[in-house]
Amino acid sequence: MFIIASNLLQDCMRLRAVITFIILMLCTTTVMAETKTQEKKNPVIFIPGIMGSRLYDQEGNLVWMEYSLKLTKLGERMSMQNTLIVKNNEIDQVTLTEHEREYGVMGPFEYPYKKIIDRLCDEFQDSGVYFFSYDFRQSKSDSASLLNQQIQNILQEKGGSKVEIVAHSLGGLVVSAYLETYGEKYIRKIIMIAIPYEGTPDTLNTALTGELTYVPAGWLEAVTKLSKEVRTSFPSTAELIPTNAYDDLHPEYLYTGNIPVSDDIQETENIFSEGEPYYTSAGFTRDAGLNVYKPMTRNQYEMILKKIFGDGHALRLKNDSRIVTTMDKSYFAVGINHQTIQSLIFSNDPTDPKITHIIYDHTGDGCVSEESATMYGYLETLGKDPQGNGRLLKIEAKHGDITSHDKALDWIVAILSDKSTENIRSDPVITDKSVMVKTAGHQEIVFKLQNLLTSIKNQKNTE
Repeated sequence: MFIIASNLLQDCMRLRAVITFIILMLCTTTVMAETKTQEKKNPVIFIPGIMGSRLYDQEGNLVWMEYSLKLTKLGERMSMQNTLIVKNNEIDQVTLTEHEREYGVMGPFEYPYKKIIDRLCDEFQDSGVYFFSYDFRQSKSDSASLLNQQIQNILQEKGGSKVEIVAHSLGGLVVSAYLETYGEKYIRKIIMIAIPYEGTPDTLNTALTGELTYVPAGWLEAVTKLSKEVRTSFPSTAELIPTNAYDDLHPEYLYTGNIPVSDDIQETENIFSEGEPYYTSAGFTRDAGLNVYKPMTRNQYEMILKKIFGDGHALRLKNDSRIVTTMDKSYFAVGINHQTIQSLIFSNDPTDPKITHIIYDHTGDGCVSEESATMYGYLETLGKDPQGNGRLLKIEAKHGDITSHDKALDWIVAILSDKSTENIRSDPVITDKSVMVKTAGHQEIVFKLQNLLTSIKNQKNTE
């Protein structure tokens, strides 16, 4: 009996060992599978800025931006009364050739998002890369709802649990609206690029004059019939106006005719007739503005906003994007050291607003000031992520070029790959914060075109 019992005990022990081994193997396999899923099943979604998505009519015809004789009817086709749609949101761009990929809307000479999409496709072939097109006319909350649908559909198709998000400009405000409503459950990392958290006076300039980068004021309206009434009817436009906090620091002004001149320019000469700039220190201009330019009161400012955008808009007067900073895996890149609108001087009649002069500084990205893009320096206080990587990168790049900047792309890839960004440092900030006052008008476009031609020439010389 003792021998039989001993044999049974040994058999049980062997069986127990086998079962334990099987359980360990199953657990190990499960962990490895989950790790593999984590490594390969985090799709990357890129979200463009305002006017960066292709829009189509109900029949599938391209509306924004169609380079043809249809341009003359663009204003009518872009009216908020017309329902426009987007395409290709749930197509993995990795599976397509460069000729087939979605790069958004073409700029003056090329697709501004081509370089970042191609780089992401090269680096994250196993994960998948998606271009999130949205109707940029609509409010950020409407676009956030569409983003939620895309995230759910992609995760269901890929079988993963989270996505990575890279957003540019207005796209970052859409992400903030998404987080407010849906939370961060399905997002692993967010990279925000050149986001106008505190708005930008450039929005007011475009709304009133129709002036876009490289497009003279009035030309867009004359050729395309994209009138001020159409432009200012977009809910998204109102969401980009400067916040009250921005206006407290850099108020808009009413023109009194007493624009100052510098010591080395004769007062007898009308320096603004040819668009010559007036330079002074930032502090002096701000102080001088209190006595010379006549800063608007809050009531006058809101009156002008309502005159521009209408009473029906819910004007965005505060930064409601702080929620994105609460994620310890959220990252921020801003453009610096370029001539950027700081504030505007309006004709002395808030009931009929017209821009007479533009005040520039040299700290932003040409569209969004550094102060707006960094939440007045709040992003500087975020420190590092759990892996020890800094969460803020400043790059000497313009608003539309930052997503193609090699340093920015290296930084984005490193973050999404969980690699160190220690060797990717911010560019030095220009300490001379002088500002410049210039008349609004065609000379600004000439200046932009000269910069563009110089940039193209330099690029050719380096190739």
